[in-house]
Amino acid sequence: MKDVKIYNRYTPDKINLIIKSIETEVLENDDIYFLTQPLGSRGIPSVQWSRFKQMTDDTDTLETMTRIESMLENRLVSGALNNKINTTMSIFLLKNKYNYKDSKQIDNNITITPILSGLSNTPLKDDTKVIDID
Repeated sequence: MKDVKIYNRYTPDKINLIIKSIETEVLENDDIYFLTQPLGSRGIPSVQWSRFKQMTDDTDTLETMTRIESMLENRLVSGALNNKINTTMSIFLLKNKYNYKDSKQIDNNITITPILSGLSNTPLKDDTKVIDID
């Protein structure tokens, strides 16, 4: 029943006004890095942001929400690079809120061929790299 009360409290027009005011606040205050800051100052739980997206079909409101998210994501990255905010915390938030992933780099240009004495007399091709693993 609690969710029903939350849903009934916000009309599409009210959602639009809230989102516009959050955008204004984010644009005016460079120290806002997280959605919880402008939402919390309005007494709105952060989980409500995704509900707002579900409750509105107004493309302008949805585009504004996407724009706000992009601004905050960019602030996290630049804040970490410029040592304005904790880099570790930025990485954590980017992974959890913006789906950043660690990437693994694999060098596929190396061929590993174990050298076993007496098993093969076949010569290696000229372009084959040999690494002795013994």
